[in-house]
Amino acid sequence: MKFLHPDSIAGRTMIVLLLGLTVSHLASIALLSTDRHDAVLRASERLCAERLASIARLLDHTPPAGRPRLVADLASPTLGIVIAAGPAVASPMGAGDGHLPADEAFRAAFGRMPPGRLHVHHRVVPGPPRSLWANLLDGFPKDQVMEVSFRLSDGGWANFTMAMAQAAALWSPHAVASVLVMMAGIVVLGGWATGWVGRPLATFAQAADRLGRDVNAPPLPAGGPREVRHAVAAFNEMQASIRRFVEDRTRMLAAISHDLRSPITRMRLRTEMLAEGEPRARMLADLDEMEAMVASALDFARGEAADEPPQLIDLAATIATICDNAADLGLSAAYAWEGRLPCTCRPLALKRALTNLVENAARYGGRATVQTRRTARAIETVIDDEGPGIPAAEREKVFTPFYRLEGSRNRKTGGVGLGMTVARTIVRSHGGDIRLENRPEGGLRVVVVLPQAAMAGDGVR
Repeated sequence: MKFLHPDSIAGRTMIVLLLGLTVSHLASIALLSTDRHDAVLRASERLCAERLASIARLLDHTPPAGRPRLVADLASPTLGIVIAAGPAVASPMGAGDGHLPADEAFRAAFGRMPPGRLHVHHRVVPGPPRSLWANLLDGFPKDQVMEVSFRLSDGGWANFTMAMAQAAALWSPHAVASVLVMMAGIVVLGGWATGWVGRPLATFAQAADRLGRDVNAPPLPAGGPREVRHAVAAFNEMQASIRRFVEDRTRMLAAISHDLRSPITRMRLRTEMLAEGEPRARMLADLDEMEAMVASALDFARGEAADEPPQLIDLAATIATICDNAADLGLSAAYAWEGRLPCTCRPLALKRALTNLVENAARYGGRATVQTRRTARAIETVIDDEGPGIPAAEREKVFTPFYRLEGSRNRKTGGVGLGMTVARTIVRSHGGDIRLENRPEGGLRVVVVLPQAAMAGDGVR
């Protein structure tokens, strides 16, 4: 059933063409075969009637003593002749019987005949028993037989039984060959046509995926039919609008950051001139937090890794370095993996995303345990902690900019609320995603999925 319901547009179009044209072709063959069968039967009836009329005329002019020898000479496997005292066909032919060819042939041979002199009957003789497969291929053929009883001039009756020509069956070799040739043509030409029509859709899908990873990707080339050119123009305009929006936002936040850093610096200088004490320490802490928020917001908006060229790295070595750095900060982080994990990515950006996730797990979950597994289509990095987990209603909210599960803005209990947002933005720019799960034994599990397309070959740069 999956063959009859393919997943691609080209495949579905092929199935519609194949089934629709095949059914219509078979219906056309059936109609033409029926018309041909009727034409053959009409021609056969006329020829048989003319032959029987000629033989009847010959018998009528032959003396009774010579008729047996003439019958023996004229009889054949397809023609039976019996001279008898009565008709073999009981009912005489009347008006509206539908045997006009026989009536016309005998009238042409004998002129006007009195009523009841000509008896005509058609009957069907079933063929010999055959297999069901043979009957299906030949359409259950049956022989048509014309039976004629004609009264001779001396009062005797000439009884004829003649096999009529049989039309070719519906499922003749030529009909089967015609269907097979048509199906082969549909597969070859239809496959090319559907691929040609569906190629622009595949191009749009690739362009949309590329735009999701890089807003500065080159525009689509204009080409193809008018509708495709219009869609390409609209897509390129949308991409340009998104690029302008991102650039405007980045410039705006950069300007805000620059303007804020000057008064913050002046406030810091003035604060440091105050006498030592708790008020001075609190003001300096607030200024530190303001500077961190401004820097984090600018980094998030700028997407500092967006212009970083992709490189081939060993992902296992990168994660091991991240865990070592976390341990140097006094956090508990462990990574167990033997061998290498070649991966093509933007190294600094991906390292920043994984660092945020590992340090969050170690800082707020007590301990970070990192595992990596390779699937058929992706590399999955699993980061487990031993904390309380996150309620299901909060899991999507933690990716919102500046959102924190811990409500205060105390730097000792958390950052500014951009770590998870930055991490998911970077991973999605690589074509992957992040999902959160609560572990059955307790704690939070963060799964980072990098698609197969981001994975590299065997070498590591």
